[in-house]
Amino acid sequence: MQKLWLVQNRIVNVFLNATFHSPNVLMQMKKLKLHRPKERFNKNYAYEIFVGNRKLTELKNGEEKVIEISDEFGNETLKAKIQWCGSEKLNLNIFADNESLKVSGSDFLNRKVIWIISILPTTGALMFGYGRESSTIKYVGIVLFFSILIFIFWVLIIAKNKWLRIEKK
Repeated sequence: MQKLWLVQNRIVNVFLNATFHSPNVLMQMKKLKLHRPKERFNKNYAYEIFVGNRKLTELKNGEEKVIEISDEFGNETLKAKIQWCGSEKLNLNIFADNESLKVSGSDFLNRKVIWIISILPTTGALMFGYGRESSTIKYVGIVLFFSILIFIFWVLIIAKNKWLRIEKK
């Protein structure tokens, strides 16, 4: 019981000192305007916005929100996430007050990767269909197949923090 009173007393003292001795400590808030444009890809998923490890909000397709971040989070990072993928972490110190940010999906990773992966059935035809007649075509199919597998590995694991982008407007 005494420890609880001590902790509450310290919290009250910190609050009172901050409000009476330096009122600007609690009042300084940085406003950031987040905008997610309408996208055909990822339209059914909300982008989660994190400061450090704390989830602040979600941005749905075509939505715009204004968030307020206290200056005590000045050394933290801003990140957007969707499922297991996300954006690169950006330090909050680089943003000015009332800054507009665009949170969007990467065009390459969201639109063009599907076309590269669609070549995968062609590799099967090269390896097993036409590969019976010519070993060169078979080896081209094998190299193409493993190249696509390495590319898929890169997209899903290594480039997972490039799936979304946070940019200044």
